Amino acid sequence: MKKLYILLFSIIFFNLTFFSHSYEKKIITTIKPLHSILLNIVDTDVDLLLDSNFSPHDFKLKPSDMNKLNDADVLIYIDESIETFIERPLASIKNDVKTIKILGNANLSLLPIREGGVWEEEDHGDGHHHDHGDYDAHVWLSNENVIKMTKFLIKELSKINPDKKNIYKANAKIFIKKLKDNSKKVKKELASVKNKPYIVFHDAYQYFENENSLNSVGSISLNPEISPTPKRIQEIKSKIKKDNVVCLFREPQFPSRIVQTVIQDTNAKEGELDPVGFNLVPGKNLYFELINNLSNGLRNCLKGI
Repeated sequence: MKKLYILLFSIIFFNLTFFSHSYEKKIITTIKPLHSILLNIVDTDVDLLLDSNFSPHDFKLKPSDMNKLNDADVLIYIDESIETFIERPLASIKNDVKTIKILGNANLSLLPIREGGVWEEEDHGDGHHHDHGDYDAHVWLSNENVIKMTKFLIKELSKINPDKKNIYKANAKIFIKKLKDNSKKVKKELASVKNKPYIVFHDAYQYFENENSLNSVGSISLNPEISPTPKRIQEIKSKIKKDNVVCLFREPQFPSRIVQTVIQDTNAKEGELDPVGFNLVPGKNLYFELINNLSNGLRNCLKGI
């Protein structure tokens, strides 16, 4: 009888141990680039809130999205200044959902929001203050920062799933090697156009520009949700003519007519850049597609291909 009790106890203990170790923490994240980075670290699926063709600046959470948040164990996001749709839900999601915020916690090399001249936010006279924070939150467009983010995420996820720490480290080692190799390739590709002046639709690319020594001279808008005023359009036109700007880059989620209006009666051409993977299919390779598309978009327009 005693042996039977010992056997039963062993079976129960084994099952409890098995299920406690086999239970996968459900991770959810906000935007495609961060989702892709996470998929290169973990060995499970990661849920994605903004998986359709929306800008993180104007995306609105649906009730089904709130259900996803409350059903998750871990929420990982960049910062409320970039994922504006997450700010209100953060105050109402269940207490047992662990939140991991990247900006301010991952020891990233941050660049301040550019101000002055054609980087300045317009005063629309609407009585609203559009708070974008002190620092540019498009941190995933820096190879150096993505490596730091990866190391930070290994540390944080290992606290949640300590038995997966070695898996995270092994996956991250492969990912970081690919990041470094791709960064060298992109620098080489952009070397021939790094002095060509260009203007972007909104100021989302300075991390990428800084690492690749590019010559961006302004943006149409600091806030992509707000159309530029006639005064602003005229300022950009003058800048294009004065600095011999080669290209003005639109973004796929915003109408082309604004860019067409600005470059009318100038020698500037229209190009396209995408900082979030708007038309890309979510997955492990999305991050590399995103960076390579930026490189190709810049070269094709600035070289006149």
